[in-house]
Amino acid sequence: MEDGKPAAAASAADASVSASQAEAAVTCSRAASPLAAGTMDKLMRLAALTLGAEEQRQLERDLGMIIALIDVMRDVDASGVAPLAHPLEVAQPLREDVVTEKPNRERFQHDAPAVRDGLYLVPRVVE
Repeated sequence: MEDGKPAAAASAADASVSASQAEAAVTCSRAASPLAAGTMDKLMRLAALTLGAEEQRQLERDLGMIIALIDVMRDVDASGVAPLAHPLEVAQPLREDVVTEKPNRERFQHDAPAVRDGLYLVPRVVE
């Protein structure tokens, strides 16, 4: 961290959205829903949702804003930006893979209903 800003905030400033793109997002969010007629009914049926008229209008506005944001994000030039597997650059501490127990076949098979030659015997389930 430098100047109290996390590294993610510094990189976000590098890939900032232009004022015209931000304005376009606001305009799109105020515009009519980009969803085709009947799409909300189909989505609600697939999601098994029953919403009132006002809730449905709010959901449609929210989905429209999400779609507008995705459109703005598509317009951002991300060439030269390496993809991340995780937003934080940390290494996962791994332990050494060491055998700590040896199998004790007699102990494990002691309670088995049927054993022969060190193998568990099970009834046939497929004819």
